[in-house]
Amino acid sequence: MKTKSRINEFIELVSNIMEAYSTSLFLTDQTDENHLNLYSFHSLSKNINKECTIEKGEGIIGWVFREQRPVLANYFDKRDATTLKLYKKDEDIKSLLAIPLAGGQGVLCVDSKKSYIFTEEREKILNQMSQVLLSILQSEKEIKEKNILESLLSLSINTNEILVNTYEKNDFIKNYFTVLIERLHLYLVIFVIENKKIFYTYRLNKKNIFKELSYDYLDRYGLVGWVLKNERDLLLEKISSSDKSFIINKNEPFDRFTNFLCIPLVDKKSGKKGAISFVKENNERWLLKEKKTLALISQLFFKECLYKK
Repeated sequence: MKTKSRINEFIELVSNIMEAYSTSLFLTDQTDENHLNLYSFHSLSKNINKECTIEKGEGIIGWVFREQRPVLANYFDKRDATTLKLYKKDEDIKSLLAIPLAGGQGVLCVDSKKSYIFTEEREKILNQMSQVLLSILQSEKEIKEKNILESLLSLSINTNEILVNTYEKNDFIKNYFTVLIERLHLYLVIFVIENKKIFYTYRLNKKNIFKELSYDYLDRYGLVGWVLKNERDLLLEKISSSDKSFIINKNEPFDRFTNFLCIPLVDKKSGKKGAISFVKENNERWLLKEKKTLALISQLFFKECLYKK
């Protein structure tokens, strides 16, 4: 049985205390501060829109987010519940209470099929609960960052083992990519040696797909082409698979872009250049510590790779 997260447990507790039909937690999109994403919910409904995204100012929840003011609506039955975007179908919601999270971090919302169930006293209780909720979110964030640091340490150790124990170039690259994907939960790694080869690994149905391509496949107008030309890091918090944001070629098979990091590689001894790119599995920001660690390890990887047979 899957263990509930502390956030999900707390949202369920809020729902029970407030006698809500649904309790929903919306958090600010990490890559776009003008949007909220549904982060957690507890509901008796089977029509929840789990991919719910709300623009600042859109509907009641978007208004609460923009104005940073609560809404207590005991007359919600005059509206269709789908206007909340939380529901795919109308649910005959009659009461609603939504409060902003401190610091513009999101919105906590409860609703009910009962009339006038939410009072000013319950609004105070929900506001106090939101403060506890923020403490839990901060704690989970710190735990997550700690886990990332442990992953980076493990990555460094594993990279050193691969450097020492792998002699054939393709095996060396493949093993390094596998470690990157597993330790940092990546969707894609692309490595380009200028005027030589392109190597990449990506996750498909929980399996790692490794490919080697001719350098001719690289389109200089892509993201990697820009990095090679300018010899500068490129960090994009959110990209799509449009013609303006392809990585190496318009016809590449990568269609689940989130954020993107590309690091230029230079071997001063030989004068050879390259670039290595990373796309995360989930839509999360790159931490500065991740970027620095990857930059250091990737330079070492590049130098070693040039001299592997």
